[in-house]
Parts: sequence; C-alpha cells; structure tokens
Amino acid sequence: MTFTILSLTAAYALVAALLAYVLLLSRLHWFFKALATVATVALIPLTFNGIGELRGLPSDGPIPLSFRMLWAEVTEPDPLQHDRGNVFLWLQTLDADNFPVGQPRAYQLPYSSDLQIKVKDAMAKIAQGQQVQGEIDSKKILPKQTDEALAQEIQASKVNTNGQPGGDATVGDRILEFEPGMLTFTEEAAPITPTKPK
Repeated sequence: MTFTILSLTAAYALVAALLAYVLLLSRLHWFFKALATVATVALIPLTFNGIGELRGLPSDGPIPLSFRMLWAEVTEPDPLQHDRGNVFLWLQTLDADNFPVGQPRAYQLPYSSDLQIKVKDAMAKIAQGQQVQGEIDSKKILPKQTDEALAQEIQASKVNTNGQPGGDATVGDRILEFEPGMLTFTEEAAPITPTKPK
C-alpha cells in the first residue's frame, strides 16, 4: 500500500509539472488554463480521501508461504446478494527460522467449505491459547483438466455482468485461484536459534 501512495504522489508531481507547462508556456485560451488548474486542485483531496479508505482493506494478493495465524472471519456466500463469500485472515509472516517478519496483515481469500472448516479448526486452537502456524505447499497443484472439459465448463456457465464468458471466473482466474488443499495449519514450531559456540 505504501508503494501505491508513493506512486500516486509521483503521478501528481508529474501532473503538477504538466500543469505548470500548460500555464506558463502554452498559448491556450485562459479558460482552458483555469479549467485545468481547477480540475487538478479538485482531484487532490478526492484521491487523498480515497487512498485513506483503501489503506484499511485486506490484501487480495497471495498469502505468505509460512505465517502465524492471528485471527480470521468467514463470510458465507449469499446468493440473494450475489455475494460469493470470503475468508478474511489476519496473518504474521514467518521467515525460514520461524521468526516473525514485518507487521501483521489482513488477507482476503475466496470462500470454500474446505477452507472454512480448516480456518474454524485453527480459530478453535487459537481460542484455547495455542499458536497456530499456517503453511502453503507450493508443490501441490490444482487437479488437471483437459482443454475440452474446461471449454465445456466455460460454455455451460453464465455470462457475467462484464459480458465475459465463464461467469465470474475466467480461465485466467482459474489458474491463479487459491486452492484450500495447499494450506495446512499446525501448532507453531519454535524459532530456530543459532547454536552457541563451545
């Protein structure tokens, strides 16, 4: 998120430089110069407020390969509201020696009944005072499907609101989709400390 804020700051610096060029060196009518100035100034507080709202949203990027689970919230699908459901995880990344890295972060995963069962079991252990560690096994892959079977599935599904085939999940989404079978929860292992010299 910090990268996003820095990128927007750099983008606005560029816009301000272009605006200065338009105001000082171009031969545009004064009305267009005034319009460009007002539009640029008006967008600054709007974007600032919008980014402030985004900072609290969970990441929909990939979760860490090894982490300490701090808590979770599961929202089940609601067909009436066209909500596919989500699993929100609050995680602390662990390094190769099981030491915490960086600050805790919220993540959002698509809902599945398998993931809900795993997360509820992990939350029960946390409620009992255990430290729960989660790991993603990157060697596990999604079940293979033939091109023909995948094409038939896409043909059979409805067209989504954007007019794309395949409903809400296109072929590209299927490849990047999180698979609950890749995730395992265990009791957190103790950090690996270096051996003391004799």
